[in-house]
Amino acid sequence: MIEESLAKGYAKALFEVAEERGGADDIEKDLDGIKNLLGTNRKFRDILYHPSITRTEKKDIIDKIIAPLCSSKWVKNLLYILVDKRRERMLDYLPDVFKGVAKQIKGVVSIKVQTAIPLAEDRLANLQKSLKKLTKKKVVIETEVNKDIIGGMIIRIENKIIDGSVINHLKNLKKNLLKTALT
Repeated sequence: MIEESLAKGYAKALFEVAEERGGADDIEKDLDGIKNLLGTNRKFRDILYHPSITRTEKKDIIDKIIAPLCSSKWVKNLLYILVDKRRERMLDYLPDVFKGVAKQIKGVVSIKVQTAIPLAEDRLANLQKSLKKLTKKKVVIETEVNKDIIGGMIIRIENKIIDGSVINHLKNLKKNLLKTALT
């Protein structure tokens, strides 16, 4: 939990610097690239995270391998800070935390919508307008088709769920009928 809190602090500072100087999108791409590199190259990850490798050696590795891939000097500076403070492992989740912080600061909310059939464009636009009014934020909708819900939709807004699916209504109806039958 402390690590996540620290990651949010780093992400917020990095985003604020990027917004001031222009380049938040570049930082997001660079962090995603680093996450991908660490996820696909186990040997590199083990070297970067190994406690007996000196800070100087790790910075040399960053200069030779990561810095040429990055378009933002701010990411390289952040990597140096993480190495100096022995917090390299924070790179496992810092890219995702950065995206979340960036969305929060920009006033953007990601919403996941499940439907039994794909939504038509006009229906999706109306839903987006309604959700924007509800959340009072810019809305980015990710849709998913789930035939198991039969009809209706399930909307996930951060940690809240609005379940208007047919399957949920049927389950509630069954529960109420059973409750009534037992009394």
